[in-house]
Amino acid sequence: MENSSKQIDSCIKMFALLKLLLEDNANFNQVIKVISDGPQSTGSENSNYSVTLNKYLNTLKIFGLNVKKERGQYHLLNPLFKINLTAQELKAFLLLKRYSESEELEESMREELTKIIRAFELRFSESTQMLAKANESQHNANFNFYYKKFTDKLDTCSKFCREDYIVEIIYYDKKNKEKKINCKALDLNYRSGAVFLEVLDLTSRLTSQISLDKIISIKQSHSKTDSAKNMNRVVVFGLKGRLAKNYKLRKWEYARGIENEWLIIVNRDENEDELTKRILKYGDSCKVYGPLDYKNKIYSTFSEILKLYEPETTS
Repeated sequence: MENSSKQIDSCIKMFALLKLLLEDNANFNQVIKVISDGPQSTGSENSNYSVTLNKYLNTLKIFGLNVKKERGQYHLLNPLFKINLTAQELKAFLLLKRYSESEELEESMREELTKIIRAFELRFSESTQMLAKANESQHNANFNFYYKKFTDKLDTCSKFCREDYIVEIIYYDKKNKEKKINCKALDLNYRSGAVFLEVLDLTSRLTSQISLDKIISIKQSHSKTDSAKNMNRVVVFGLKGRLAKNYKLRKWEYARGIENEWLIIVNRDENEDELTKRILKYGDSCKVYGPLDYKNKIYSTFSEILKLYEPETTS
């Protein structure tokens, strides 16, 4: 009975190890935790664990399941089932994979999609893996061609990113309509076989990515961007009454909560002139909390307006 009990226990551990390997999340400590009988130890006992682990891995090998250790992780080289894709099916899969790298996706969605794609790739048959590698080589060749095609534009954008001058860009948007933007060039991003210029719109204070192949013209003005004044600017103001109930948050704002009947709004990087126009329009339903220099600016503006309406005495 004792031997039978040990055999059952070994089988359970074997299946637990196989499950861990199929999830492709098996490092040494996790594997040892599965096959050990109690809490893990250090020192000489680790060598005993290694001997036991090799027995389990050899057993898997007998059943045709080969395991490879790479960078501290154990990987199952030939899963229980394999996925064979045709060239056309693989093309569709790789299109989905490139979509998963898009900055337009929410981070949580991108992570989930990446996990699913990784799970599929682990189960690719050898022929599908070969097709994928060939496609990747072709993809890199296309990217090299892309780089050579836009080398002048890349050099120009790279130069503009290092300088603080206002840049005027005319480009095609997602609806393929011509659009003009005055912005600050921030950085060049390489992904999905294309290059994107990250810019800060000096009007909306929003950042966006423009593909180089969508840019019609790009030129630098003689005016510098006032980085200290306009970038990373946070203004806190409160709203009350009907305005607070009906107020729609902008993309660059969030509500911090309610304090003494005032709805507190945190505004980040909006063009200062545009924000000032809005705050003045809100009248006594809006109160600026900070920063101090901006609060003083609003105070001075209202003071100048009130001077125009000083009461006159009748003689």
